Order: sequence, then C-alpha cells, then structure tokens
Amino acid sequence: MPETLGTAVITGASSGIGALYADRLARQGYDLVLVARNAERLDRIARSIREQTGRTIETVTADLTSADDVNRVASLIADNAGITMLINNAGVGATAPLLQSDVKAMSAMIALMSRR
Repeated sequence: MPETLGTAVITGASSGIGALYADRLARQGYDLVLVARNAERLDRIARSIREQTGRTIETVTADLTSADDVNRVASLIADNAGITMLINNAGVGATAPLLQSDVKAMSAMIALMSRR
C-alpha cells in the first residue's frame, strides 16, 4: 500500500459531496474515517473506495443531531493523532418551502448545522 498522507475524517460521507470527498482524498493518498447516519450506504461507499484504492477506511455510524454521537465522534478525532484533515460535511437541506416545512424536521436541521 502506498504511503499515507494521514487520515481524513469526513462527516456526511454516505452520499453526495461527502462521498465524492472520500473518493478523491483516498485517491490522493489519505486513509479515511467516514461518518454518516446510514450504515448500509456508508459501508457500501467504504467497500467500493477500499477496493479501488487499497486505502485503510474506518466507518462510524453516527447521527450528528445527537449530542452523544457528536461527543463520540469528537473523542475519536481527539484520540487519533494520525488525523490530519476534517471535512465537516454533514447536513441536510429543506425539502419544502419554509411555511410548508415540518417544524420538528427544521429544528433538527438547525441543531445539526449549529454544531459546526
């Protein structure tokens, strides 16, 4: 396996921009810690990138709207001196106009985005 540039932690890594960051960083030589809520999608992305690049990839299933999960991910980062990059990409977008949105869903989105 090629030498590593360190380990990149990517939140929101199970789809979209997070998955793209994961793929690109692995191809550049980073090992990865991928964080997302959906374990099945996260494992699928990790397996694909691992097979294509040979990089070391750890997955962490976490809902970053949960304080306990945020603390667990923060501890993982604090305890790993090999981490050289953090891509904090977790987030959600509104799926309806504001006045038609679900208040509980909007509150969860605000909580997630304010943890940055």
